[in-house]
Amino acid sequence: MIHLCRWGRADYEQGSLDGLPAGTVLVDDPADAEIVVVPSSRRVSPANVPRARLVITTTSGYEHLDVAALRAAGVRCSRLPLVRCDAVVESTLGMILALTRRLGPFREAGHQGLWDRANLHRYDARLLGRVAVVGMGVIGCKMAHVLRALGAEVVEVRSGQAIPSDVGVVTLHASLTHASRDLVSAEVIASFAPGCVVVNTARGKLLDVGAAYAALQSGHLGGLGVDVFPEEPAPLERYVHPQMIVTPHAAGWHPRLGANIAEGVAEAVGALLAGEPVPWSL
Repeated sequence: MIHLCRWGRADYEQGSLDGLPAGTVLVDDPADAEIVVVPSSRRVSPANVPRARLVITTTSGYEHLDVAALRAAGVRCSRLPLVRCDAVVESTLGMILALTRRLGPFREAGHQGLWDRANLHRYDARLLGRVAVVGMGVIGCKMAHVLRALGAEVVEVRSGQAIPSDVGVVTLHASLTHASRDLVSAEVIASFAPGCVVVNTARGKLLDVGAAYAALQSGHLGGLGVDVFPEEPAPLERYVHPQMIVTPHAAGWHPRLGANIAEGVAEAVGALLAGEPVPWSL
């Protein structure tokens, strides 16, 4: 028998943990559990999971886990990067295409009843061109694959590498670490080519969203898509611009999310009980 606690499930992570291996018993207190399943809103250290053998985060990012301390205490850590991968890629692609093809300004003109075909050049709608994919983990690699399939010239930006200044689109998919915090600062934004589109569906603290919004208003950036913010919930009403898309940390949601999480947790628990490597261990 092994005790599992789902500690702090996010409201949108609907569905129960079906399909767990036989002998798995659900408990309410993480201090009583050998396996603890958490969302990004729970910060986990050995002190709050004293009996844990395995901590599973339902997310791709894992900055909320004190991985070094947990490992030192003999606790394994793993994540579930595949459960949201396709949804994040599709959401990101939607933002990129809407912003490069200037669908926001076209939408506004249409709502005003303007058949503005004679002035299409003024909208500056662009093809994908050269795109920097920042962070080449599971989601970043899938994003690069999809963009290449659409004919984009993809520049892969890995940890420690500078973002090229000559790209037309920058899409962020890096994990949040000490080194990547404020990765896209006001100074970095200023170095981007005029008209560059920036999209962040990864972690809010990668991007100085205030500086990015100011650059959008000044005309330096050509578009801005933001799903994640440094502090959440964020005041989305502050960000009003035809070339900005904001969503409430929603890029990863899809109707099968709960089922995908249950399958990922069951696989991890099964591996632990069988003495096998736990998938996506940290």
